[in-house]
Amino acid sequence: MAGTINYLAPVDNASGKIFGKKEKFVAVTRNWGNRRRGCSATGQRDLKNHPITQAEKDHHAKFAAVAAATNARLADPNQMAIDQLAFKAQSKYTTLRQYVWNQEWNAYTPA
Repeated sequence: MAGTINYLAPVDNASGKIFGKKEKFVAVTRNWGNRRRGCSATGQRDLKNHPITQAEKDHHAKFAAVAAATNARLADPNQMAIDQLAFKAQSKYTTLRQYVWNQEWNAYTPA
């Protein structure tokens, strides 16, 4: 006989931690199909026992608004020069996007 064949269940249907020789990853049922390299885990929220709270909805809305405002501010050529000068004058943030994001996050007021 040429060798042995060992059946392995598909990774997309595995549950729990699986440790390989080359890499560590956590395998769970995935909605997107193919497994990405490295550590990856997804799940589905139990909305019956853990519904989405108003605080979570507010945080999601704030995040979306700040992301849109940051992208618009970085695309504005008039604001870009001002932001670049202010960014160079500080040392807390390592990228211009981080600096602008923080400025927009702090200036956010709910509509």
